[in-house]
Amino acid sequence: MTQVILTIPNGEVSFLSTLAEKMGWGFQTSENLVEKFIASCPTDVNISDEEIQAEVNSVRYGK
Repeated sequence: MTQVILTIPNGEVSFLSTLAEKMGWGFQTSENLVEKFIASCPTDVNISDEEIQAEVNSVRYGK
């Protein structure tokens, strides 16, 4: 399967959604993808502020 990114006017989204449904294609907007990602993230993570800062520092400063 190939993913294609299109930029279309807001007024044409419903047309493209209908077309995709009729053709049996998957259809998601970038907003839908972000919402789906956020919903899949765990909400109860056992990590301290110090551990977060250490990870940020390792990426930012290579430490």
